[in-house]
Amino acid sequence: MRLLAAASNVALRGSGLFIFLVLWEIAPRLGWVDAQFLPPLSAVAAAGYKLWDQGLLYSQLIVSLWRAALGLLLALLIAVPTGAVLAGWFPGVLKYLDPLFRLLSNVNPFSLAPVFMLFFGIGETMKLMIIALVALWPILFHTITGIRTVDPLLIKTGRSMNVSALVLMRDILLPGAFPTIVTGIRIGVQMAVFMLVAAEMLGAKAGLGWLVHASAMLSQLPRMYAGGVFIILLGVLINKVILHIEKTSFYWKQTVEIFDTAAPAKVKGRWSRVFNQYYVPAVVILFAVIIAAGGHEINRLNTERLLQHTSPQPDHATHTMGVKQHPPGCTEKKDEPLNYTIGE
Repeated sequence: MRLLAAASNVALRGSGLFIFLVLWEIAPRLGWVDAQFLPPLSAVAAAGYKLWDQGLLYSQLIVSLWRAALGLLLALLIAVPTGAVLAGWFPGVLKYLDPLFRLLSNVNPFSLAPVFMLFFGIGETMKLMIIALVALWPILFHTITGIRTVDPLLIKTGRSMNVSALVLMRDILLPGAFPTIVTGIRIGVQMAVFMLVAAEMLGAKAGLGWLVHASAMLSQLPRMYAGGVFIILLGVLINKVILHIEKTSFYWKQTVEIFDTAAPAKVKGRWSRVFNQYYVPAVVILFAVIIAAGGHEINRLNTERLLQHTSPQPDHATHTMGVKQHPPGCTEKKDEPLNYTIGE
């Protein structure tokens, strides 16, 4: 009965998504919408499989993850120390800076894009700064909130033991604020993924956002929709992982049911204890792998473009500058532009 109830609950919660996917498949085939602008779901799935089979999806995915990881890391390195120092050591200064922070957090990062281009150019640095700026504010505000909501009794106990301000911050304030900081990280990651797609449409040559934009410019609509689906799945997956870490790792914030006589005592299993002990190193290793793999892929793509630009110009019997030329003596024809497609 319990299994049947769980299955019914899952079916009920997924019914809306199932109906949407069915309508996506049949609406273009029945002529309810123009299939030229909304291809059937099966065509989108086939385009996604082709992207994966060609290896193009991995290249764009790892580049996007590299940008998101570096932008998030930069935001963490700025937001967490700043929020912790201001809220823990200089609350008076924070009182005057808080309105400025609130004002800056409401500025659309793309309105500052010309400023970023002026200082950082149109390369990777500009995109990383936009992503970092978007993720900065939720992490900063949640760090401040977490430090402020640490149990005052713990702070008084630490001060009564004459611990230094640094030890108080390291052993009491930051551990107590860590669950709230993780919530800010989750919100920052979501905003960074959304902004990443838009940032990759500004002069980028790789990434999921570039894939969607280039596919649209080449009228490859199934690939465009497939890229959009991959972006959505990536955002959902990252959000679910961080939510799982929040729910399973910060068990000290949950109600201790062992003291409740009406509820049976629950003891965490071995795998839960292992996860709680090693999830931080696992996340650090994952970040390192993404940064290393993404940096390697960026270098490979840049090397390929450099070789293409520095390769010797072909003779008149070959293609030059994207235009098909004809050798001497042939009937003179109008130059025919080459057709370029993504991954083909």
